[in-house]
Amino acid sequence: MLSNLMTRRLGAMLGAGAALFLALGSTHAAAQGAARPAPPPAAGAVSPASPANLDSLLERANRGRVKGAENARVTIIEVSDFECPYCRAFFDSTYARLDSAYVRTGKVKIVFFAFPLPGHREAFPAAKAAMCASVQGKFWPMHDRLFSTQREWANQDVVAERFAGYAAALRLDMPAYRDCVANDRVAPLILNDIMQGSAAGISGTPTFILNGQKALNGAVPFDDLKKEIDAILAAPPAPPAGTPPPAGARPPAGTPPAAPAATPPPVGLRR
Repeated sequence: MLSNLMTRRLGAMLGAGAALFLALGSTHAAAQGAARPAPPPAAGAVSPASPANLDSLLERANRGRVKGAENARVTIIEVSDFECPYCRAFFDSTYARLDSAYVRTGKVKIVFFAFPLPGHREAFPAAKAAMCASVQGKFWPMHDRLFSTQREWANQDVVAERFAGYAAALRLDMPAYRDCVANDRVAPLILNDIMQGSAAGISGTPTFILNGQKALNGAVPFDDLKKEIDAILAAPPAPPAGTPPPAGARPPAGTPPAAPAATPPPVGLRR
């Protein structure tokens, strides 16, 4: 189980439950910094992405890896690795039931964080394939295909064409998909996921963060996840940030008194 500090750090990635487009400002800057000048394309070739187009591409990729109603009471950050066998075990045993019972009913929203582990050599290419599919609105179908076929491609030497075959089966725009993969268009988004997760203390996959507060690790059984989700749904909704307490309400026991407002020193007085 993650420490409370680590959980709070990863919870901050949610931006108090509202910021689903995680750190796109820094992602955009990284993307622009990573953009390399390229010669004019040959006739019929895909034009290289300009910084503005690359920003739009990353925004589409980021939006595509969010699944569920925008106003869902529960947001789950799934920190995962497409080559991780425990992540596949979660997909095989829990994901479909979670999707049916909670995501499709508007109660849960899932945000997928790519966290390819160093020992899984095809995990980063798989994450690129998924995020490039996300640019075209097909993240979750590619997510399903990658996990369901993991035993076929994990630890294989050449996976790019296999993943391209999955993309073709999903009817993606193949020149755009191949350009996205070959030129690392979505790499800044994946690297940002890795940095955010590492800063939060994540070292293994899968890890699930519920509403930025509760951390669950490993191939969590559906009944265990259901218990945690139902507990959140049964609790009264938290008031919007900045909502004043009801008149006469007392602070909870043990709440320290509010610090007095800082008073500026008189003019001419030095501290």
